Amino acid sequence: MLILDSCKSDQIGYLSENMRYNVENLQVNQGTVVYTDALVANGSTTPLTVNLLAVRNKETGELATEFSKEHEISTYLGEVTWRDTTLDLLKAKIGKAKYPPMMLNATGGRVGFTQATQFVTPGQYSIDVEVSNIAGQKKFKNILDFNIIGAKKEDILFKSCTSSDYGAESNFLPYTDYEISVEHQAEGENKIVYVWEDKNGKPFNPKKGEVIKRGDRPTFKNWSPYYPEEVTDTGLVYRYPDVSGLVYPIMNGTYVGTEFWSGDPISYYRIVGTATTLGRNLNPVSTIKFYRSGTYTVRFRFLTITHS
Repeated sequence: MLILDSCKSDQIGYLSENMRYNVENLQVNQGTVVYTDALVANGSTTPLTVNLLAVRNKETGELATEFSKEHEISTYLGEVTWRDTTLDLLKAKIGKAKYPPMMLNATGGRVGFTQATQFVTPGQYSIDVEVSNIAGQKKFKNILDFNIIGAKKEDILFKSCTSSDYGAESNFLPYTDYEISVEHQAEGENKIVYVWEDKNGKPFNPKKGEVIKRGDRPTFKNWSPYYPEEVTDTGLVYRYPDVSGLVYPIMNGTYVGTEFWSGDPISYYRIVGTATTLGRNLNPVSTIKFYRSGTYTVRFRFLTITHS
């Protein structure tokens, strides 16, 4: 018995000084969900308890407390379909929850980033943690570097334009002398404004019938049916609900008459031929997705056409 007791170690468990995550510099696009694996124990006795001590700006060394501040973001409760055309129906499919931009699981140390990263400043950051187990505890500074990448505010997935005979659906020709741009104001109300301009920046007037829809094809109103379309002297305005954290439009399809359109939210419009010096209809088409709340202005400019 004396011999056996003398061979026993006084140490209970082991806590490595060389623990790490399995990624050197994690890339996180704003507004997306990203997770790491658990902390690599490197021989340490498990379970490990990991507590977040600090998030720091890698360049300045200053504390980045915004990663612990909760923000309200939208989450799906069910699939949004073409049938969900009212705010009440939409609310049954979209929930609200508060999340911080970053969370750390105390058991194992898995780090997760939420859609709330859209509210933090893009840049390079690092975290400090304290790890403990049966053998004791150790602090690890700069154990995980991560880069918050500024995400797109919108995505122009498709754009095109043709000209056609005025008063008839015939003789369609490509029109390539145009440009499309999107401006975003985060502080503005939730609305998307479509504007069509001649080469001098003069807008065509939807209120006077210079901008119309093409009867058998969707406009943005078909993809965003929750508020009335507002027709102004300079454009068309579409208010949209607060779905912060989700891509808008969120419908997966829409009907125009008896025809079902599925997939990305393609929108067709027409500038009538009597409003242009070309004397022909202009038929701009675009597919755009929007990722942030606020006011967007979609500007479609014809570079060789003058308002008549």
